[in-house]
Amino acid sequence: MNEEFEPSADFVANVMKRVRAYETEQVPVLERIIWSRQMRYILAGSGTVVGILKALPVF
Repeated sequence: MNEEFEPSADFVANVMKRVRAYETEQVPVLERIIWSRQMRYILAGSGTVVGILKALPVF
């Protein structure tokens, strides 16, 4: 019984994949949409456009 356990080469990657899948299940869909990268870009872009349109009458 002197054999030592050696995990597979991708053991950590497999475990982390399962952890991410579990964490994703715990977050509500609406929250994932709100905090997604695309939504942040859309909000930032639309805020920029609104700011430019509001500034146009000044000039």
